[in-house]
Amino acid sequence: MSGAYYDPARRDPSVSRRPQNRRDDAWIEALLRRVPLGRVATVWQGEDGQVWPFVTPLAFAYRPEQRDLVYHTNVTGRLRANTAQGHPATFEVTETGLLLPSNSPLELSVQYRSVIVFGTAHVLHGEAARGALITLSERVFPGLKVGTHTRPVTEDDLARTSVYALSIERWSGKENWAAHAAQEDGWPPLPAPLAAPFRPGEQA
Repeated sequence: MSGAYYDPARRDPSVSRRPQNRRDDAWIEALLRRVPLGRVATVWQGEDGQVWPFVTPLAFAYRPEQRDLVYHTNVTGRLRANTAQGHPATFEVTETGLLLPSNSPLELSVQYRSVIVFGTAHVLHGEAARGALITLSERVFPGLKVGTHTRPVTEDDLARTSVYALSIERWSGKENWAAHAAQEDGWPPLPAPLAAPFRPGEQA
């Protein structure tokens, strides 16, 4: 397959190759509101031009009014350093269901819903950081109110963490939630103990 097919300058990387799996904006927003954990991908580019990619798993909150994602990490570290360079960032969120057995090694599958967000992240400061941290805390812990169930966010708190906002430029939603995986003709079906879909960790 031609490498140009995957050239982001020629083909929008937010467009899934399989139209039947694509999902609309409302579906994407619902998943971003529902799932509290994701992974942000950033890069560090050295003075010699070499690029070092990093993926950081963390809790996040989607803010539709600002059209961004907010999250926080340690006050120093690779995510802060990478973000400060100003390169584009990508954020991934996934919801998984059952593992789907098959008698074909290429058809073994899993139920999943996923969103990829494309944009640019920056570090927040002052009241912007405080507001984002409150939104993040209350979103990850539904029903909790900062300042009521916890103490307020202090200046010392803000000095001890880095709070980020990833401005959303594009996004892509994808779902494959089939009841069963495809099976290969001409090969015996799986025995009963292996044939039924199951959740990760259920089978020994």
